[in-house]
Amino acid sequence: MASFHSFRSYDIRGIFNKDLTPDDAEKIGFVLAKHAAKNIIVGMDMRSSSSLMKEKLSAGIMRAGFDIEDVGLVPMGVAMFYAWKKGLPLAYITASHLPKEWAGVKFFHESGLGFSEKENYAIRDEFFSLKSMEKGNGKMEKKNSEDAINDYVSYLAEKLKAAKPMKVALDCGNGMASVAAKMLFEKAGFSADAIYGDMREIPQRNSEPNIDPLTELRNAKKDIGIAYDGDADRMILVDEKGNILTAEQSSYLILSRLASEHAGDIVANIECSLAMDDVAAAFNRKVHRQPVGHTFLVENANERKACLGAESAGHYVIPPLLPFDDALAVSLYAAVALSRSNALLSEIVKPVQRYPSGRVNFDCADDRKFAIVERLKNEFSGYNITTMDGLRIDFGDAWVLIRASNTSPMIRLTVEAKEEGAFERLKNDFTEVVENAIKG
Repeated sequence: MASFHSFRSYDIRGIFNKDLTPDDAEKIGFVLAKHAAKNIIVGMDMRSSSSLMKEKLSAGIMRAGFDIEDVGLVPMGVAMFYAWKKGLPLAYITASHLPKEWAGVKFFHESGLGFSEKENYAIRDEFFSLKSMEKGNGKMEKKNSEDAINDYVSYLAEKLKAAKPMKVALDCGNGMASVAAKMLFEKAGFSADAIYGDMREIPQRNSEPNIDPLTELRNAKKDIGIAYDGDADRMILVDEKGNILTAEQSSYLILSRLASEHAGDIVANIECSLAMDDVAAAFNRKVHRQPVGHTFLVENANERKACLGAESAGHYVIPPLLPFDDALAVSLYAAVALSRSNALLSEIVKPVQRYPSGRVNFDCADDRKFAIVERLKNEFSGYNITTMDGLRIDFGDAWVLIRASNTSPMIRLTVEAKEEGAFERLKNDFTEVVENAIKG
């Protein structure tokens, strides 16, 4: 039986055959179909568990009396694009960057917006209250995944073309970017080399690009380097010197073209740096902060008619291009923006400050982490705090964010300050605060 805590704010995920079983997937499919009341697109990543999870999820959808179009093994962005063009919701089988023993599924509306926390928890509640499943007569239609990828590549390559010859290095991380990234960039007119460009369940680097040194990508000869996570919905940029760009620097590159073509402000999550305000000011835009999570990012960016949405973890959305977050599409846009400049990437992003910052992750059980953060909110209620997503404490030229991860059993501490000394003090002080709270 599925663990209660496998049902999270953004998705469902857990250890395969422990927290999440194939039988659970069938029930989830049934509940999802009843909730959506529409035919559904399904797709998956390359995990060994994903094929069985997709098969059982599909069986549940059909038992509820709805039809399925199965696009198979494709990057998440390709599946989202297919569902968006079809005007149907999507269920995508993935556990993103987590190790191979994990399984999961994410739900998206036909608009490309992920299911909200409220909707995901409604599915959870319906799942645990479900007593039986009738046997409906839904049908499955299997689609050729190569056709879906080709349609996606053609759509983007028609809109985004390299302005000059340029060399791109693509670190696919043995994940889903492997089947589409090189084709996409070459179709758009770039010279592209793939690193770790074959799909493997155990990748040759950490599937989470934010915590991998990305050594091979950084050393590659290139004008721009791009690293993707396991299901290719997040990306990290690297300049020609091998420097890993921050989310704020990547946003600056994107805006160097985007701001001249489209109106709208910038949406950024609460973890983004103070430098994001500097970036926005450089293009006469405002920053609107929002909770961490790609669903919040996409929803707020579209509602505010923003030109760009950015998350510190590597999620981006460019609503004038596509209404959902897709790392392949956004990284192509960034490369095209660079190709239209005569400057090197390192020179373009040089004006963006890198303030001292860091993150500390603390292991904490799913059934405790949120309560601990709530307790800390009460303890620091007398400070200048923001509680839209965890506890953020602002100190003028510095800030601290303590929040429970929505995807993993941990509490995250993020600290930034404009001066190194203040950063170190706050990091040490609040590391002790969080450690004591977890022990207590």
